[in-house]
Parts: sequence; C-alpha cells; structure tokens
Amino acid sequence: MFVHKKQLLPFGILLAFFLWGYSSSCIKKDSYRTNGGTIAFSKDTFLFDTVFTAMGTSTRSVKIINKEKDRLKIESIRLFRGAQSPYFINVNGMSGKSVSNIDIEGNDSLYIFASVFINPDNTNDPFIVEDRIVARVNGQDFTLPVLAYGQNAIYITDSLLQTQTWTRTKPYVIIKNAAVAPGQTLTINAGTRVYVHADSRLYVQGTLKINGTKTDSVVFQGDRIDRRIYFDEDDFVNGVGGEWGGINLLKTSYNNNINYLLLKNGGASTMLGTNAVADASLQVDPDTVNNSTPKLIMTNSTIRNSGGYGLLAFASSIKSENNLFFASAKENVALIQGGKYDFYGCTMAGFASRINTATEKHYSMVALNFLSTGNNTYIGGNLFLTLRNCIIYGNTEDEFFPNKVDDFTAQVQLDHCLIKGAALPAWVTQQNNLFNQDPLFENTNANDLSSNNYRLKTASPAKAKGISFSGMLPVDMDGNSRANPPSMGCYE
Repeated sequence: MFVHKKQLLPFGILLAFFLWGYSSSCIKKDSYRTNGGTIAFSKDTFLFDTVFTAMGTSTRSVKIINKEKDRLKIESIRLFRGAQSPYFINVNGMSGKSVSNIDIEGNDSLYIFASVFINPDNTNDPFIVEDRIVARVNGQDFTLPVLAYGQNAIYITDSLLQTQTWTRTKPYVIIKNAAVAPGQTLTINAGTRVYVHADSRLYVQGTLKINGTKTDSVVFQGDRIDRRIYFDEDDFVNGVGGEWGGINLLKTSYNNNINYLLLKNGGASTMLGTNAVADASLQVDPDTVNNSTPKLIMTNSTIRNSGGYGLLAFASSIKSENNLFFASAKENVALIQGGKYDFYGCTMAGFASRINTATEKHYSMVALNFLSTGNNTYIGGNLFLTLRNCIIYGNTEDEFFPNKVDDFTAQVQLDHCLIKGAALPAWVTQQNNLFNQDPLFENTNANDLSSNNYRLKTASPAKAKGISFSGMLPVDMDGNSRANPPSMGCYE
C-alpha cells in the first residue's frame, strides 16, 4: 500500500494542476478587457457606389478588427442617424439600426453587413446620403463614415459614345472613361451635371458641344463623395484639385464649341491602357483637321482648382473669349509646341487654393513654340498667339512666360492687356499694355475658392482700358454689355 500511495501522489498533483489550468482558461475565456482597447475598421469609408436603379438597394460588408490581444465586448454598433437613417446593419445575425453586446476575440475580426434603401427617383434627396457607423468599446466611440449616391444617375462606364444629347434630367457619372467616337457628336445641354470618377476622363475623337447658359452652366466635377470626411466644410464646397482626370479633345476631334462650362477639381494624371495622361483639366491635342475653323471655340467658361494644368494645348487651334482660369496647381493656361490661339477678354489668375498640392509656383500662362523631349531636344511648331483685353495676374513676380526656339516661327501679340511680370522679350509685339498694376479683383481668398470673385472693383486700372474690335462678343461673362472701350478681363 505504501508503494501504491507513492504512485498516487504524483497523479494527484498532476490532476490538481490540470484542474487549475482548466479553471484558469475558463476564467480567461469569459473575461474581457474592461478599460481602453482599440478596434479598427477594414475600410476608411463605407462607400455605396452601386448603380441605384429600380429599387435603390445595395448591401456591403466591412470588418471590425480587434487590435488587442484581449477579448473585447463591443457595447453597441449603431447608425448615428438612428431611425432616420436609410441604412440597416446586421452583425452576427442581429439586424436593425443598432445592435448590442457583441464579443470579439483578441486579434480577431467580425463582419458588419450594411444595406441601404434609397428611392433613386426622389429628386428631393441630396446627391450624397451620409451616415456613420459608431462602435462603442469601454465608453470610447470608433466611427466609420457611410456614404451613398442619393439620386438615380445615368452611368457611363467604359463607353464609346455615338451621337447623343445629355440633359439636366439626371446627373451623369463617368466611370472608367468615356469616348465620343470619330465623326460623332456629344451635345450637353444647359444645366447638365457630370460627375467623373477619379481615374476617368471624357475623350473626344469626334465633336463636343456644350450649350450652357449664364443661369444654367454645364458642370463637370469629380464624383468623390467622401470629401466631407477628409476635408473641412469649406473644402467640401470647394473640392480638391485632381479629384478626376479631365476632358481631352484628341487629334481627330474638330468643331468643338463650349459655352458656360464650369470645370472644377480636375487635373489628375490618369492612365489610358499603359500610358499616362497629362494632368490637365482640359487638354486639346494637335489640330490635324485644319479646316480653317478653330479646333475649340470656348466662351464664358471657368476652369478652376485643377490638380495640374487648367487648359493644356499642343500644336492646336483655340479661340477663347470671356473665360476665367484660376487656382491651378500648374499653369492655368499652357500652350505648347506652337499652334494658333486667340484669347480675348480672358482672366488668368495665378492664385492657388490653400489645399493645392503643388510644391512650386508655376506661371499663370506659358506660350512655347516647342515641346521639350530631353536634354537639348524638342519637337517644334509655329506659334501664333494673340492676347487682347486679357488679365494675367497672380501672387508671384512673373505670371506670363513666352519662349521660343529660332527654327520655328513665334508670333506673340499682346494688345491692351494687364500683365504681372518683368519686361517681355523684344520679339513679343506689344500695344498699350499695363504692367504690374494690381487689377483690384473683388476677392482672391485662397481659403474659399467658391467665394473667389474676379470681377473688378470700381477703382481697377483695368476698367475701360481695353480696345473694341470687330467680332468681339458684345457682353461679358455676366451678360453685361461691353463698354466702349471695354474693360480688360472676363468681367466688364
């Protein structure tokens, strides 16, 4: 028996240790971290970018990740707008506007499924419908923005467009590019709103006709609907330069007419296949048609807050009158590799947005009869540029830069313009220009682009300092009659 007891003692000790370990593991499994603790969402924005058609329903999922090694109890997961929210959530089979007491193991995750119902034909809904998912852990809230389109739209996805007309009935959303086919015409009527995805552009191989009016401009802008989350209220209104690509008039394009277009927040560098596309809000490629009509006639339009160039043209032909270009990260207007250009009554204002991403200040306008291709190599073309009744002004010492190579023609004429900068080269023809005189714009506040006002104060030196000429538009961008003599810039 003594021997038998010696054998039982180790077994008893082992059994005690086993029971203690089992008890400890049970206690650990049932315990939670009771203070602090961090969770994260697998996305920084819960975006519903589904095409809202007949029923306007969509479901998405996101993960909540426990960043701690300890188990956490999520006290609640709820929609911030509560019963007023168009969204619903489902976690572990529990659904509604809020769920409670959800366990999540250490270094583990769980799914939140969210659905939304929006009547896409309710024009009273905002274009963007917002809410937030709020998860509470030990008294601390973790928030995930939830965003969706709130109205039905016409989605143009990787499309080759035949002749058609866009109207103001519903907004248009361009995803993965759209192109107007050669020989075809896209007409965009007054009041139409076009939203373009971040990696997308409108390419025109045929003809583009934009028929905006003073009271109903055509608007092109990005479809970035998470802007309010990452920027403050002012920037939600202003937008951010480079939110989308731009409009490209390709080599085969001809007879383009743009009137009262507001083109904002474009200028992202995008890809077309394996090729990078320049960061310009409006790019006009070489005029290969040469039918004696400018490739682009653009009037009463605004290009603002480009992430790169505002208007970029290569060896092309443009007539631009009563247009405003401002707050581009690069040049507001860049005319490269020659071409034929007439700018009448335009304002090029080199005042950038406070959230512009440019690391250096560019000129407001450049005009070159060459395109650099490397060290001491270039492609050239004859340049013919007339600037009449224009203002080129900004916040650097030089805002206008003409330059040329001698083996191609360069004829640049400045007639009754206000320019900020040093003396121009001798080969530039000049007549009755004003230099380095503040045009006294009403407002050039970089903190709020939407309130920028490039109309002239009464005391402006540009008032009534232009020149009347044959074919001049009789009214300014505001529809006010041009005086005789007219004022410089796009506003009388």
